[in-house]
Amino acid sequence: MRALLQPLALHAAFSPIESIVAFSVLGTLAYFHVLSAIKHSSFFAPTYPSTLRPAHALLRDKEWVGVSESKWYDATTTPINGMIPLELQQIIFTLDPIPAYKTGVVSVFS
Repeated sequence: MRALLQPLALHAAFSPIESIVAFSVLGTLAYFHVLSAIKHSSFFAPTYPSTLRPAHALLRDKEWVGVSESKWYDATTTPINGMIPLELQQIIFTLDPIPAYKTGVVSVFS
């Protein structure tokens, strides 16, 4: 291990500024590499699907059953034994935060 680090130590001893700059550049490149890997991974992916698609269900024996789109379409064109087809649309919403002046809470930081 000593034989591996000795050339690096000698170079750092004879040119310290260049060594500092080289390690700063390497650290910056490593930082951006990790940042790019995190940005393109599923780490920040939303928990809900990005494309909203309808869900299909049939009322069979007084119970809702999820079915494929082809079976649902068949039930809409030719009703069988009192099955009722239902198409559900996904809706995603979030609640707005309540402003502090409406709740009567006063923040120390504002």
